[in-house]
Amino acid sequence: MVTVPNDADVVAKRRDVLAALSTPKTKPALVEALDASRSTVDRAVDALQEHDFVTRRGSEYVATYAGRAAVDAYGQYLDRLDALAAAQPVVAELPPDVDIPPAVLDGATVTESVPEAPEAPVETNVPIVTDARRFRGTGPVVLPRYIDVTASLVESGTETELVLTEAVVDVLAETYPEGLSTFEANDGISLYVTDEQMPYAVWTAETPEGTVSGIVVYSESGIVGNINNDTTAMNEWAASQYDRIRREARPLD
Repeated sequence: MVTVPNDADVVAKRRDVLAALSTPKTKPALVEALDASRSTVDRAVDALQEHDFVTRRGSEYVATYAGRAAVDAYGQYLDRLDALAAAQPVVAELPPDVDIPPAVLDGATVTESVPEAPEAPVETNVPIVTDARRFRGTGPVVLPRYIDVTASLVESGTETELVLTEAVVDVLAETYPEGLSTFEANDGISLYVTDEQMPYAVWTAETPEGTVSGIVVYSESGIVGNINNDTTAMNEWAASQYDRIRREARPLD
């Protein structure tokens, strides 16, 4: 069982007081700023002083470096929990052994598939992808819309690289042979095949505005949703995942 450090408990309970003391305040000023009773403020300041989060300067109290850092860290922790909660409907469908760093989710845009708009996640990605100068992605499933978007990338001169599963290649050959032939005949797209089972798709688009990466999660019933982000954490993680799969893949004959 994980034990919560006492310092963390104090910060959680006294966060509003600690934040208010980012600038020096007397206790009467703190009472007014927090709209709290004097006894509540006294207890909070005493607890924070005991943990060296607050120090006294004359008649005023102010957060120490440790106090400022602690309240900032606690705020980041709450933000990360919010990001995880937003992504939960999508990531909950992933296998338990999938490891996605929590930082990837910070500030991400999450789009769920709903009965009224089952392909909303796909359409969310289209404007990003079609502006790309370079696009790399994995393909564990095939949809007609994916074929159209990929064709558009190739026609516009976007440097495109895809790693597909054996099953996806078979579906393309049997159901969408014209699309597959078009891709194979175009020098602007590189296709690879992998034997690896992919529980989600990962992609990166290098656009004039910057690099954006994403995860698309699927279930047996179709698209669950996607998670897009333009942060360094997401872009580096997506690139590492793609590179790992690409290294083990072989060119499509």
